[in-house]
Amino acid sequence: MKPILSPRNVASQIVDFVARHGHKALRDAQNVNICLSTLCRSESLSQIRFPVAYVEFLRACIEYSRCAVKEVKRESRSDYNGERFTTLLEVLRSNLPPIEVSVATSIALVADHYRTLRQPLEPAWAADICHHFQAASSFGKTGRILSTIVRFTRSKRCLEAGTAYGMSALFTLEAIRNNLGTGHLRTVEFWEPLYSLSSSMLKERYGDMVSCHLGNTQDELPKLAKTAGPFDFMFHDDGHSGETYIRDFNAVKDAFSPGAVVLFDDIRWEDLSMTEGRPSRCYEGWREVCADPKVRRAAEIDYRQGLLLMA
Repeated sequence: MKPILSPRNVASQIVDFVARHGHKALRDAQNVNICLSTLCRSESLSQIRFPVAYVEFLRACIEYSRCAVKEVKRESRSDYNGERFTTLLEVLRSNLPPIEVSVATSIALVADHYRTLRQPLEPAWAADICHHFQAASSFGKTGRILSTIVRFTRSKRCLEAGTAYGMSALFTLEAIRNNLGTGHLRTVEFWEPLYSLSSSMLKERYGDMVSCHLGNTQDELPKLAKTAGPFDFMFHDDGHSGETYIRDFNAVKDAFSPGAVVLFDDIRWEDLSMTEGRPSRCYEGWREVCADPKVRRAAEIDYRQGLLLMA
């Protein structure tokens, strides 16, 4: 029979727990600050146009971080792919692996360059490339999630819907190269100004490891499903509406390898300015995708992203 703890003992244990974890969090934060100060002394900050944003980018790549993970679908069958997915979720929950410093600084320099671009974009709300880049790109935490997925699922054949400026593709390709040595990413982008910027940058850095496709997902994904699969991993960050989620998933769901993983971004997107005043119904579309028989397991990350394990 377990002893019954008195309220005083319970309170003491709570205080001890908070103190220990508070001390660890403070120590981790101090360690990150020491590392950043050392990096900034060794890097030539005179070549960086936006040093504060540069340092913040590095901080998001290396500081302690974890995700809130909620499973919304789970089958009882257990096998290698299921156990691997469980490990992935546990890593996301407990301690999101940092990005290697050499990789983080390299990607941070790309972001710094984009912030210097002042060419106008249409529609008018986008103002210029710098402004739109800040609003539309995937940075530290999402990049770390992408890197972690590729690392723990050993994904060599990857697909991305919505390249934008290529920031998420950078994290994915670096994870492929550093963890697997070889692999390939196919990206799809419909907006010509962004396609030209991202495709030229990605091809220059990665050559044959990446293929960039210009067009709408409704046209390009069915073609890629027939000619470029099977895929081990897909990142969907395009056309933020429930209808688009369902349409794009249905276009490629038969082109996934067993145990493939799919990450949907912005599953609770409800920005009416981006959908001509109509509700996007992203979450309803996400839940319909989860219900598909080809989906073995599904989890929500930070209430913002959706992760699938395919049969």
